[in-house]
Formats: sequence, structure tokens, C-alpha cells
Amino acid sequence: MTSETALSRDKARQLEIDSVSQQRAGFLYNWGPQAWIDMVMSKRMIVDRAWPLVHYTFLPILRMTTDAQRIDLEFAKVRELREEISFFDSPRERWRKRYGNFVREAEWALLELRKHFDQKQYEDIVVGTSVALAHENSADFLKMMNSMSDQAASEKPKGDGPRKPTGFQKLAFDMFNPAGFLTGPAEVTELDPSTGSATMFVPDCAWHICAKADTLPNPDALPEQGCLLICKAPFERLFAGENGGLSMEFEPHLPDTSCTVRMRWQPKSA
Repeated sequence: MTSETALSRDKARQLEIDSVSQQRAGFLYNWGPQAWIDMVMSKRMIVDRAWPLVHYTFLPILRMTTDAQRIDLEFAKVRELREEISFFDSPRERWRKRYGNFVREAEWALLELRKHFDQKQYEDIVVGTSVALAHENSADFLKMMNSMSDQAASEKPKGDGPRKPTGFQKLAFDMFNPAGFLTGPAEVTELDPSTGSATMFVPDCAWHICAKADTLPNPDALPEQGCLLICKAPFERLFAGENGGLSMEFEPHLPDTSCTVRMRWQPKSA
């Protein structure tokens, strides 16, 4: 890559960061419909349903595998870093704190597990448990996501090949993105109902930015373990396109914080 190309890439990335930063300062981002949706979903899906992974699966395994007293002491220090929710916090800030607290503790647990298991055992524990827990506790969410693909597939295709979403579609997605509590702000960049496909770009995935960097177990790196094994791998297993259902493919751009998500489904005849 030439220095001129790298400079152009860095400039484009900075413009993107500036745009996202301006959006985060806005009233709509902090108090709009999507902020309230993300706040509610973060409580329901993260605090109530995903967090037990750390406390009731990963921690007991670590206690049985290594020095239980050390594990309890170190986890207590991680818990002390939790950001408390204030009465005056906006819905967006409540979402960020909840998500960040979960990411911090999950990442600590995953980094500990890696020390004691080989890669296959490690992935079996993390991914396998995440998928099983989703089927047990989030069947309604999985059904909703698959029904969305059914609705999109039943729309009469307009034209041939992929196209950019309309202004109304972009606005609707900004106001109601059911996966927004997981990704943060995202944009559908390509849509093709005729073949049953869509591409979503996430400029700064919430998994990477919600927890303050200096509170993470490894402050010099992104929390990539959870990105790959609690987000990417489980969702790709849960939405694998079986029987024409929704298929999801995550492409994290590590060590960058952005991600591309590709969705496919079986289009129905008009």
C-alpha cells in the first residue's frame, strides 16, 4: 500500500469517526426511539439473559479449573469497575453502561478461560453455551428475527439486482433496528429482495466502544474475544439459513472497531 493510499484511507476513516461523534452528541441519538429500544433490550437481552453466562457458567468452570480464591478476588476487582446508572442518564447512556459492564466482565472471563483450555475446548465452552442459552432464554427474539426475513422475502421485488435503501427505509432502520442494542448505530448499505440479501455496515461496534478502554482486562487491545465467540460465532450458528430462514455472516474488521454483517434469506415467489 502506498503512503498516498494509506493517507486517503486514514482521512476517510477520520471523517467517518467525526460523523459518528457528531451523531452521538445529538438529541435523537441519546433520547430518540432507537435509544429507548436499545435501553430496554439491553436490560432484557444482556442483563437478564446473557450476563448469567459469566456468573453461572464461566466462573464456576474457572473455580473448578484453577485457584478458586484467586478467581474470586480478581473477579471482585473487575466488578468494582462497573459504571453505576444515574437517574439523570439518558436512555443511550444507560444502554452504554449496561453493555460496557457486561463486555468488561465477559472479556475478563474469556481471557481467563483461554489460559486453561485448548482452542477447541475453549470455543466449545463459550460458543456452545451461548447458543444453548439463546435457544433456552431468547426463543422469542430468534423467532422475531426470522419473521423479519420472512416479511422482507414476501415483498414484491422492485427491479433486478442489489440497490441502495431508500431514504424512508434508512429512516425506518435508524428509528427501529432490533439488533441496535448489540451493534450500536448501523446502516444498511445494500438491499436485494429479488435474491434475498442485505448488507449492514457497523462503523463502531458497541462491543468495542461501550466499556471504557482503561477499565478492560487488556487495555491495550480491543475486547475481541467476546466479539468473536459471544457475538459472531453464536449468531452465525443461530442464523444459519436452515429451511430458507435467515442467514447471518459477521465480518469484524479487527483491529478496527467496524464490522460488516451480511444477511441472506430464501426469497418467496411473488
